[in-house]
Amino acid sequence: MTQGKRYSLDDPASPAFGVASAAVLGAVALVDPAKLDDRQRRVLRVGSAVVSGLYAGVTIGGRRLPLNVLAGVVAGAATLRFADTSEALDLRLENKLRRVGIQHPRPWMAAGTAAFIIAGFFGDRAAAKRRQFLAMVEDQPEQVRPLDTTVRRLVEGILSASEEAGAQELRAQLDAAEEGYWADEFTGTAYFKVPEGLPRAVPHHQVYPVRARFIGPDGASHQVLVQVFDGLLDHITAEVTNQEGADDGEGLLTEWPDAAEVVYVRESADGTTTTIG
Repeated sequence: MTQGKRYSLDDPASPAFGVASAAVLGAVALVDPAKLDDRQRRVLRVGSAVVSGLYAGVTIGGRRLPLNVLAGVVAGAATLRFADTSEALDLRLENKLRRVGIQHPRPWMAAGTAAFIIAGFFGDRAAAKRRQFLAMVEDQPEQVRPLDTTVRRLVEGILSASEEAGAQELRAQLDAAEEGYWADEFTGTAYFKVPEGLPRAVPHHQVYPVRARFIGPDGASHQVLVQVFDGLLDHITAEVTNQEGADDGEGLLTEWPDAAEVVYVRESADGTTTTIG
């Protein structure tokens, strides 16, 4: 990713957009509409509509005019139209959190919103990386081969490090998976070919919350992410852990790390990570 793309706010796959959107939407969720007067509530509703419109315009329309404008206008209008319903649901969620013993639910609601946005960002970035890769190899037919032993052990370690939702189904898929490929050289991404008929994981679309971290030959921290699409293992990818502060020359790996060389971490609801084991 180039320096310009990394800090672009109109690219849903850029780290700058992911961080900014999570921070802004999380901050909006901190505000309790029930404590505002009529004027303040109108300001909050308009602000929420603007933020929602901008977010939808980038994530749905991207840089394609007039699709991004249309998506933004529709999202903003829907936010205003259903503001009463949204605030009622917001109050209901806050009351439920209080009933289970959480004295200050707004920070938890904000963290949950930010985590949801970050998960969407990882999904958008994975999809963008897949489109970029497929564009590079569009003239080459897809081939299938046995899954590399190093990749299999690495993914098995990620799926077994912590018993997350869908882990059992994904491990069963891994046992039967092969690799779909277009070129022999190492690209930092491996695509799975999973047979039909196997149980699917829920959530159907996710970046698995456990990732494998390691130090690359460039001395930078890297991580391996597992992408799930439609309940099936889709691909794994290796990237620099700190995308925001990475230099253009970082992240140029030549092989997958050995499972014995990685540390497994789990992403929490607030976006932080905890080491497993």
